[in-house]
Amino acid sequence: MGCPKRFTVSFLAFLGFLILFGFRTVITIIMIYVIKDNDNNKATLFKECTINGTVFDLQLDWSVATSQYFNTAYFMGQVIFQLPGGILAVRFSPTKLFGGAIFISGGCFWVLAFLMKYSPAVVFVTRFIQGLVEGICLPSMGSVMSAWAPKSERTRIVGFSYSGIYLSITVASMITGTTTCYVSWNAGFLIYGSFSIILSLFWLCTIYDSPTLHPSMDEKEKDIFEKDGSHVKIASAAVARNIPWIQIFLSPPVWVLFLVNFTRSWVLATMMTEIPQYFADVFQLNVASIGFLTGFPPILLSVSMIISGILFDKLIKREKISVTFGRKLAISIGEGLAGLGTAAYLVNPVDLAPQYSSVLVGLVRLGLLGAVTSTAMAGAIRQKNAQSWTRILVITGSIHLFSVICFAIFGSGKEQEWAKSGYTRIKTPEKEYIRTYGSTSETPQVETDTSGIKYKNDQKGHEPILNISKQQLQSK
Repeated sequence: MGCPKRFTVSFLAFLGFLILFGFRTVITIIMIYVIKDNDNNKATLFKECTINGTVFDLQLDWSVATSQYFNTAYFMGQVIFQLPGGILAVRFSPTKLFGGAIFISGGCFWVLAFLMKYSPAVVFVTRFIQGLVEGICLPSMGSVMSAWAPKSERTRIVGFSYSGIYLSITVASMITGTTTCYVSWNAGFLIYGSFSIILSLFWLCTIYDSPTLHPSMDEKEKDIFEKDGSHVKIASAAVARNIPWIQIFLSPPVWVLFLVNFTRSWVLATMMTEIPQYFADVFQLNVASIGFLTGFPPILLSVSMIISGILFDKLIKREKISVTFGRKLAISIGEGLAGLGTAAYLVNPVDLAPQYSSVLVGLVRLGLLGAVTSTAMAGAIRQKNAQSWTRILVITGSIHLFSVICFAIFGSGKEQEWAKSGYTRIKTPEKEYIRTYGSTSETPQVETDTSGIKYKNDQKGHEPILNISKQQLQSK
């Protein structure tokens, strides 16, 4: 339709994250509704749910702690497959991995929609499987962004794509909150499962691993990637064999990026899986009201992500600040405005190692242990009072502040020496036929005769590449 291909990739990635990360909020909202232990029928902005007592209703005699351990199972699955997912994205097609993961995870939601009510073991196993397949998504997207985000647009493209992660809280909260109350307890599962399967098929049919592989890219966009692209090699066994593991593990910027991901995973898990329970415990709100209220903060966060991407790209392009300073400034401001922090930690793997960004993402995303720890901690500390939630939130804020200080000291935005790869052209240069002196054969390869002189064939005839006079040629 004339839209630049890199923007199509970014938009579909945005939708992918909008759905994938919405899964977490969907199941949290549904659990608040179906578990009898929750007392969330206080009259608020929404009337009491109308499906109570009908065939579309479901009440389970499970504890809140059980539902929080479902989240722990999910995050454990993600942790296990982060680094393997990064390696797979170097070896195989990252776009196929991303699309396939969305498809499988969406199918798991259909399973939950019909089988969840029979046993908590079904939920536990299904969430673990979702965690495993979704563990591939962010590392594989690191490879996709390395190929499709030109350096001068890197922050805004990555920022917009990943803003779907945070906006997912808003969309999933509002959709699941209202449909659970007024349609069916499993409506959120069915809606998100269906959309994920449709999107995955569309992604697999339209997105390519690299601009070099796209069959219909126009010349103007090819010029952009030729001049400003990362020029990464396409995933292959040879690229996977040459991953510089020792240099990666000895890199201070990589380790501090791991710390930041640990912290942000902790904070995000708290926002997406614990705050809805906070509203239920402290304010006794019903599920529709919780979905409505938890949906607003992520909107500001997503908007700040997009704005910060545009802002920092312009500052770096105009050489007002360096890439390193820009990343440190973003993460520091992001202590108060979380969306700006994404202009640092989500983009940084592509800064440090474009060729191996999926591996770096997989490695630093082991910081999902922060999400595992936060959900387990919440399950242990949480009680139906404000005091327990105060402790949870103070611990979360303190860890966040510590990681910001560490990144400001040890973080970097420079491409590391060990990460530099060979150059890959997106545009095919005009053929230069090289001719050996004294020969009548033409070949597109550069050849040298015994005299050491190289010749090229152009419209004017055969001329030496080197600036040598005719007298010198005759003497040769």
